[in-house]
Amino acid sequence: MTVSGRRSRTAQKREKCTVSRHRYDTQDLRGPSAASMTIKIALVQLRVVDSKEKNLKNAIDLIRIAKKEKDANVVVLPECFNAPYTADSLRDVAEEIPSGETCRALSNAARDFGVHVVGGSIVESFSGRLYNTCTVWGPEGDLVATYRKVHLCDSSLSGKMTVAETKLFTAGSKYATFTVGETRIGLGICWDMRFAEFATAYRTMGCDLLIYPAVCDVPTGEQHWELLAKARALDNQTFVAFCSPARDTHAKLIPYGHSLVVDPWGRVIQRATEFQEIVVADLVLKELSDVRRRIPVFEQKRTDLYELKVDSGFRIALLQLKVGANKAQNIENALAKIRVAVADKGARVVALPECFNSPYGTQHFPAYAEEIPTGETSRSLAAIAQELGIYLIGGTIPEKCPADNKLYNTCTVWSPDGGLIATYRKIHLFDINIPGGITFRESDVLTGGSNLATVSIDGAKIGLGICYDIRFDELARLYRNQGCDMLIYPGAFNMKTGPLHWELLARGRANDTQSYVATISPARDPSAGYVAWGHSMVVDPWAKVVTEASEEEATVVADVNLQTVDEVRAQIPIFSQRRTDLYRTEGLGQ
Repeated sequence: MTVSGRRSRTAQKREKCTVSRHRYDTQDLRGPSAASMTIKIALVQLRVVDSKEKNLKNAIDLIRIAKKEKDANVVVLPECFNAPYTADSLRDVAEEIPSGETCRALSNAARDFGVHVVGGSIVESFSGRLYNTCTVWGPEGDLVATYRKVHLCDSSLSGKMTVAETKLFTAGSKYATFTVGETRIGLGICWDMRFAEFATAYRTMGCDLLIYPAVCDVPTGEQHWELLAKARALDNQTFVAFCSPARDTHAKLIPYGHSLVVDPWGRVIQRATEFQEIVVADLVLKELSDVRRRIPVFEQKRTDLYELKVDSGFRIALLQLKVGANKAQNIENALAKIRVAVADKGARVVALPECFNSPYGTQHFPAYAEEIPTGETSRSLAAIAQELGIYLIGGTIPEKCPADNKLYNTCTVWSPDGGLIATYRKIHLFDINIPGGITFRESDVLTGGSNLATVSIDGAKIGLGICYDIRFDELARLYRNQGCDMLIYPGAFNMKTGPLHWELLARGRANDTQSYVATISPARDPSAGYVAWGHSMVVDPWAKVVTEASEEEATVVADVNLQTVDEVRAQIPIFSQRRTDLYRTEGLGQ
């Protein structure tokens, strides 16, 4: 990937996200609010004491003040905010994510105060290892991102301070981003700030704000703290926020303090003292386009001489499953195949087919329907995602909604910690009548959804559709407008439409949006009442089929490379060439 590869993402139009109880990054069909053009960020520079309980209480009180009195919509805590920064103290407060005491407190605070909380960092215990991990919580209390510190601090200042994090922590290996309104935000922790390439990788992913919770000691803070913040902001023409604990002169490692926010011009716009306080800054997103237009360094990079290669992307496995009448067996079969896809094929993301726990048919949907996320299928998917540490696109199941007593055809997405991060209800119901072919009416039993849904996975933004949705190019284009790199459609085309349209539509949507497209079908069962076509496939942004199953039960894998997305869009820039004076695709209310 060239350094300038993903610069166009920040100019793309994105819908303002709304968050429901079990949904994150889920858009309705209305347009973005003008208020999303500014983020008010609060850095909570709290004093850390030798009591986890007191630290948590202090943090929650300050989050409340940041939201209620200072009207912040993003609140940031410092690195290791729930215990003093010493090896013994940190081991003592290690906890699992998201079930630990600190996580529960942050989740509740985010929900109670209706604010995004960047939870500094805590010591995460996972599979016998410790990580220095930042969690991000949405306004409904949902865990929307986790980031494990990639660069561990092993340093020695002669006669002053020695730090050896590698003796305590395991290093992370993934980037992490989340979105607030129109803004994509990248996460680092402390020592990460010293690595220019790391920050630039986030810029190439389309990030406009970089947040680093940090504990920087006084000797290095005096020399490098402000310098590094300004350098990261100026190099990448992004906003940068560093959030430190307050200074405690009695601590073994004395934090520097002076939390600060820097704008894309490299100017400090807010800075704390060394004491406990909250600093608030308004991030005016218009400044990003101003500085990038006036000083277009990302367009002027000499990629013939150097380039930043970023491991951006993931391996996805499509599970083309046999589906029978026994719901429990369908679920068990899916779980077994998921384990094999991860263990044998190295999948980071696993996608299941439409109606994988139920025969496909209007006569079956009521009997197999269950509530989300409390039903047996949801519980099973959550558990396997957490067990294997993967993202799981849960195909679809018939959903029974207790709020309105209606049935929906619903896709769920589960994060590596087992959290439900998106739900998507099929918008376009499958009502067709082909004489001599097939007649089918989902609307006799199901209700259509009314929300788009996206998820962010390892730097990629993914839009969700289900089966018949793939026929509507406007839906795919709305997802592209929102910055999606990939579209995933669990589907069950039949023996009439499958041979004619399955591959054609997948390649068409990929070509139209210059995105990856994955379509996941059940395996073909000639004895079933509804016979699925099969042929699950992944299509790349050039509209090339990169992997395809036959009609039988199978698992196929593909590597999603975001560099390919950038290359296609740069070489064939159709989205910048659209004649929006003559036509445009917009969501309702735009």
